[in-house]
Amino acid sequence: MPENQQFTLAGFHVSRKLLADFADSFERLNASILTVHLRSGTNDHSHQINACVLPLGETAISWLKKSSWFLPRRTIVYGIGGKKEAERFVALGINALLETSTDSSIRAAVEATQSLLSRGIGVCGRVPIATLVRIDAQGRPVTGITKNVGYGGMAVRLLRNVALPHEITVNFILPYAGSFSLAASPRWYSGRLAGLRFQPSIQEETLRRWVQEYSLLGCSGGHHSRARGAFA
Repeated sequence: MPENQQFTLAGFHVSRKLLADFADSFERLNASILTVHLRSGTNDHSHQINACVLPLGETAISWLKKSSWFLPRRTIVYGIGGKKEAERFVALGINALLETSTDSSIRAAVEATQSLLSRGIGVCGRVPIATLVRIDAQGRPVTGITKNVGYGGMAVRLLRNVALPHEITVNFILPYAGSFSLAASPRWYSGRLAGLRFQPSIQEETLRRWVQEYSLLGCSGGHHSRARGAFA
């Protein structure tokens, strides 16, 4: 990869301060990125853009889809919104969800995607993705938003603190792959974040293909763009 090909984050309908806060969060992880503030009606061809941050609304998403640099399953999408927006715009492929523009939300979004800058999806096969999950906990409904999904399991942030039973069913939709209903079991907790392992299923091969299709997430022109000094 050329030395001057640096990871670039574009912002649309967001403040310059938010972009600066993103850059600061990457700096805390010993990584330096470029940021570009885009305006409506412009189409910037001077940068190879790897990621974008925007509010999850019709105007911003319509603009994004028309942008020549936007590549589904390659461009990392940081979406500002909540549970309803994550469900409504699931087809977009939101890689990290920011419910607010606070420092803590930005840090969490950066941490959810930082491994892409250093090693891509990797052998563990976990794709950072934010999609609504409906959990059947032996008759008790629980909802959450995924942090990442792989063919063997997922990390999901539960919308309320609850201990899940050993056997559950998770129902969710993945962009470009459709709906899934899988038996699973909790393996670990960290606050409201839970790690779930899927049971063997006929949908496992579909999940494997979905992960492979995301293998170039964060790339531009077929190459991973690294943040300078990334996680050395």
